[in-house]
Amino acid sequence: MTTPVLATLYAAATESLVSDASATSTFEKMIAEAFNHGTVETFTKDLLETEKQIKKEFEIKSMPGPWRSGKSVLLSAMKLNIKLIDNNGTYYGKTALQNKIKAMKMETKDPVTSIEYADKIIKLLMNTPDDLDVGLIYQAVADFIKHAD
Repeated sequence: MTTPVLATLYAAATESLVSDASATSTFEKMIAEAFNHGTVETFTKDLLETEKQIKKEFEIKSMPGPWRSGKSVLLSAMKLNIKLIDNNGTYYGKTALQNKIKAMKMETKDPVTSIEYADKIIKLLMNTPDDLDVGLIYQAVADFIKHAD
């Protein structure tokens, strides 16, 4: 633990062990290090080194939720080349990054044709769960189609 980067990630990891209330502080430390790294590869390497050390020292099998969540969001954002700072030079919050990731993933989905969409609806109707009333569902769909004009 000789580099400041690993020391900061170590602090973030140990905070996440203490309680879920430290999730914000954990994410703030993680995003600062992610930004300083600039590449997914080096950030991932340091994350894994830190995780290995924490797991060994604290005898845990998996990292706490706030750590895993922050790691997932930051790595996803970096892989999608989403900027981690806004126009004012401040770091985005976790929710803001999650929204950017979601929006970017929605943009990359292939457009669906009308026939493909209809096929999805038909497939849903053909595979109605046993605990639902199929007749009632079919009637609701028929009523919808009848009054759709």
